[in-house]
Amino acid sequence: MSVLVTSASSAKALVISRSLGRKGIDVIATDSDRFSAAFFSKYCKCYFLSPHPERSPFAFINALENALRKRKIDVLMPVNSTETLLISKYKKKLELYTKVPYADYFKMVQLHDKKRLMEIAAEIGIPIPRTYVVSDVYEIRNIAGKVAYPVVIKPRDSTSSRGVHYAHSEEELIRIYRRFIKSHDNSALIQEYIPGDGYGVSVLFNQGELRALFTHRRLREYPITGGPSTLRESVRHPEMERIAVKLLEYMEWHGVAMVEFKLDKRTNKPVLIEVNPRFWGSINQAIASGVDFPYLLYKMATEGDIEPVFKYKLGVKTRLLMNDLRALFSILRHSNNSIQNFRQFLKFKGIIDDVISREDMLPILFFIYTNIREMLNRG
Repeated sequence: MSVLVTSASSAKALVISRSLGRKGIDVIATDSDRFSAAFFSKYCKCYFLSPHPERSPFAFINALENALRKRKIDVLMPVNSTETLLISKYKKKLELYTKVPYADYFKMVQLHDKKRLMEIAAEIGIPIPRTYVVSDVYEIRNIAGKVAYPVVIKPRDSTSSRGVHYAHSEEELIRIYRRFIKSHDNSALIQEYIPGDGYGVSVLFNQGELRALFTHRRLREYPITGGPSTLRESVRHPEMERIAVKLLEYMEWHGVAMVEFKLDKRTNKPVLIEVNPRFWGSINQAIASGVDFPYLLYKMATEGDIEPVFKYKLGVKTRLLMNDLRALFSILRHSNNSIQNFRQFLKFKGIIDDVISREDMLPILFFIYTNIREMLNRG
């Protein structure tokens, strides 16, 4: 039993490696960074360096193909968006050597492209924010004069809040958009801002049939204006779950995905925000609550199918401490209740960390190192 896990420098790759390693599966990890945290996990049997999938996509695929051919690995499990899309694109080539339990490239792109996702959702009656597509600078003045503020400006293909901006006036929207198009080649989406809490409905499908489901609510996120969750809690929300399943059944989905919602506090109704057609950053939340998506995906790939998993523990809380600390600093800068927010942050009891593990300490040092290096490079 063996699996190849990509993006070994990420927290979720470490979580996935631990999940599979604890089940006795040999984990082979890869990344372009030699100090990747998962490389140093006791659950990682071996690792190898590969080209960066964004900077050298063809070299990355060739490196995977060579590794799969030589090592005879049972399942290939990409983690982040870039390599998941790439691997899906070259799925037939890689399936000569291993199992690739992910949707075909055409379906993957349909959900990854935010414009196309909104179109699909509207077609099948799923609630979405009011959305405007801007393809050039001449359209922005017309749109800026008729939207209700605040609005969200986002690239069609961004992930983890990258490239997302907020505008609170017509002048600010025009200014942000002009700056926006200098760094993004494709058209922008202008969307209504939905006030309310964020939720995620995570699923596993087997050729269009639901096999596992899990829902969490975001308690903190970074950036605090809307980004990956840093503190979350396992919950149930039947209406959101129904909508998520409806969308992915319509797509005849295969593999994992997370459907993101906002619970609009004006109407108390869920609104679809986006879909991550891959593993999501809060994967540890589902595992800690009893839905082990990496292991279920592995079993489904190697055995053909699994028993459905729809029940899990409620009220379980997890967090990614390093990013939660960033969220705290940001909240303190923008809040008048500094003492209250700091006290809430210090409530460690009963909260499971994504990275910190007494049984597997070494990766923590490398995860901290890469995060500090990233912050220094940014600023």
